[in-house]
Amino acid sequence: MSFGYQLKRELSSIKLCLPELILGQAYGILLFGKSFSAQSISIQTENEHVADAYAQLLEASTGVKARMDVSARDAQRAYTVFVEDAADRQRVLARFGHETKEVTLRIGRANLEDEESMKAFLRGAFLACGNVTDPQKGYHIEYVLPHYKLSRDLQYLIGELLDKPKDTVRRGQYVLYYKESEHIEDLLTMLGAVNASLQLMEVKVVKDMRNRINRTTNCETANISKTVNAAQQHIRDIRLIMKHGGLEQLDEPLRELAELRLREPDLSLKELGESLSEPISRSGVNHRLHKLGRIAEEYRERGGDGEHA
Repeated sequence: MSFGYQLKRELSSIKLCLPELILGQAYGILLFGKSFSAQSISIQTENEHVADAYAQLLEASTGVKARMDVSARDAQRAYTVFVEDAADRQRVLARFGHETKEVTLRIGRANLEDEESMKAFLRGAFLACGNVTDPQKGYHIEYVLPHYKLSRDLQYLIGELLDKPKDTVRRGQYVLYYKESEHIEDLLTMLGAVNASLQLMEVKVVKDMRNRINRTTNCETANISKTVNAAQQHIRDIRLIMKHGGLEQLDEPLRELAELRLREPDLSLKELGESLSEPISRSGVNHRLHKLGRIAEEYRERGGDGEHA
């Protein structure tokens, strides 16, 4: 069962007691269904919970009973819910203040008495034309509408309650969307989808933790690689010194460190310092290794790089 399916099932199951909330949610799902005109009032969906909600809200708000047809293709059911009688369609339009000869659909704000009615309306609209990506795959939620002015009305309405959603056009459809997880959480919470919002937050926490672990692992890997490369350079320097004059030419502290580095190529600078007869700090070890490097560099400048001799 997809995240989007579960979300719409959760939204469809919200119990509405106040008449104004029933009216608001009914208006949202009807207005943003497949059609809302004197010729056709209908919705098409693969989610049976949305189909049932459409029929129930229609009857609760207008007294009109819808007809539901169910078809199956590729093992997937499709539900078409519609108002069959022309007189009933006129009755529904009139209930929400729409004219039968309207050319352009707009949101009738008179149907939205207060902020809670607006939220119910947006919930109904999402049931009709909303989509959401599984948060395991990415963050994206959207309303998809066929009419430009209706999309602008919806964008402004959402912007009164939350951050204004972004908009784009996709295959001739007008899309309002959020891609930031915080905005999606806010919208889901406003719509009343508590479980979906919590699920999104849980996924986000796991993703953030995984990203932190990956960053830490990458950093540690880079540090290990840097340490190994540095140790290899130390050994090349020491071997070059051995080839030209030997370690006997070095003072006792440098000679002891050079011999220790050759014996223990995997030790860190801190571990090298602790392993000396007279332990020194990491910076002290680093200082002595730099001195060995300068001695080796002098041999290289004289053309005596034993690595290529």
